Amino acid sequence: MRVGMKHTLVFMSLAAVYAPTEVCEIEEKEMFYAELCSVLDKCPPRDTLIVLGDFNGTTGTVRDGYELCVGPHGSGTMNINSSLLLNFARSKRLIIVCSWYQRPELHRWTWYNNDGGAAKEIDHILVSTHWRILQNCSVYWGAEFLASDDRLVVATLKLHVKSRRISRGNYTVFHLEKLKDLTCAHEYAVAVSNRFNVLAALGGLV
Repeated sequence: MRVGMKHTLVFMSLAAVYAPTEVCEIEEKEMFYAELCSVLDKCPPRDTLIVLGDFNGTTGTVRDGYELCVGPHGSGTMNINSSLLLNFARSKRLIIVCSWYQRPELHRWTWYNNDGGAAKEIDHILVSTHWRILQNCSVYWGAEFLASDDRLVVATLKLHVKSRRISRGNYTVFHLEKLKDLTCAHEYAVAVSNRFNVLAALGGLV
């Protein structure tokens, strides 16, 4: 699901996802990411992009080749789902937010097996690299639905919008301090007077 939102500065595109689980066929997984990429390609390039949801894949702890999208605090063992997630993030220049924060296990694991025997970090928030200023990311207990084995992931992000600076070529700089010199001031007065005389002669000044 993709939602477009407008705020005071720019536009934001949010995509909520649910990726195939580990037991699904590789063809189904590849089809999911192909469809997700197709959806994101329709987002305006200047939009703030956030992709979040259950990716059913861990980031792993090896960052080789993925240093720009995975932080130093990844988790889990790499598998096919991990590779698909990381390749997707790298291709779209997205950062996997939680991997950049070191947290206690209570605020790290997003999924718990119903029997309590396993815990993983498979729910993620991904944001555009050229927009992100990450402030916080954590897993919260107590907000999940009773029938769900996933936990709520919350990230605090701050947008950094570049200001539009006016180029020096678009305006004239006046050095008013030079008018303190009497000679310069006289020459300026004569130049202005001559300009107005020309306008008067052309009938442009009443």
